Amino acid sequence: SKCSASNPRTALPRDHPVKMAPLRHGLVETAPPRDHGKKRRGRVKEAALAEADALISLPPDAVDSILVRLDIRDAVRTSVLSRTWRHRWEALPSLDLHFPCLGGDEGAPAGLGALDGILLRCPARVRLFHAELDGPYAGRVHDWLFVLARRGVEILDLSFNDTFPTLPSSVFSCSWLTSLSLFGCAIPLLPAGFVAFPELRKLTLANVHLQDYGEYHLRRSLGHPRCSTIWYLQMFSSVASTSENG
Repeated sequence: SKCSASNPRTALPRDHPVKMAPLRHGLVETAPPRDHGKKRRGRVKEAALAEADALISLPPDAVDSILVRLDIRDAVRTSVLSRTWRHRWEALPSLDLHFPCLGGDEGAPAGLGALDGILLRCPARVRLFHAELDGPYAGRVHDWLFVLARRGVEILDLSFNDTFPTLPSSVFSCSWLTSLSLFGCAIPLLPAGFVAFPELRKLTLANVHLQDYGEYHLRRSLGHPRCSTIWYLQMFSSVASTSENG
């Protein structure tokens, strides 16, 4: 039935949106417009829930298979995807850590903190460790090498861009090394009892300083039967001392 807009029994509140349709005998009220945006929001929410269910339903082996293919920083970010993924990266069997340009910019403290946090929270074996350091941050290498030696690091790549620090002797504790690359640093004396890196296959020394007849000790170490597996050796812009006083 038709209702007059002035009828108090059928009139809607003033703030209620209505459309007035012109008719021959006056105006009548029509139904308020439908909220199509609400339907769209509902569909988006349903799609998000479906994706979350798919992530939760993945078996742990599948999750680990995905995480090992990601950069470690991206793997850490997956913790926000769902409860199943939260902190799952901490159970990875091995880590590849790439941290270029640690130092020399405003983001250095955050990068150093991220690296320390990863080593602290994930006890996995470290397969590869690559870091480029500038300025005062080079002193952090001692702490990292101590941890890396215990984690069985296999590939170690350290670069020092604007400093020339002496590596701590803990580098010789990394007995599982298969590849060692050093740039812009000084190599300390071989510690007592050190013979060679028995698993070393590749050695790259660029712009390094060999202290106290270091070249002689290096040759003797490379010629040892335990170090007979090296198939790649590269040295350039290296300086060797010829006396104990340098």
